[in-house]
Amino acid sequence: MDNKQLLQAMSDMMDVKLNPINVRLDGIDTRLGGIDIRLDGIDTRMDRMDTRMDKLESQVSALRSGQIETRKEIKEVSIKVAETYSIALESWGQSTENREWLKSI
Repeated sequence: MDNKQLLQAMSDMMDVKLNPINVRLDGIDTRLGGIDIRLDGIDTRMDRMDTRMDKLESQVSALRSGQIETRKEIKEVSIKVAETYSIALESWGQSTENREWLKSI
């Protein structure tokens, strides 16, 4: 057997030995392809969730802004009610004094 034939024989043996490994690797490639498809689906879901979270955050921010505005308005109304009560109390006191003054005349 010359060198060329020896190399060919070794190459054929290597092909026979490596063929099951190549078959296994092909199976792994197929499985990995399925995993890639699943991961793409998960990425799509995550993108949708990110979009929903962004919308939710903007709505919560709008609610917070509305709450702050409402608190300011409630404070203003409370101040106006307190001032009105004070004016009413002062008027009542003044009218009482006026009645007493009229009785004394």
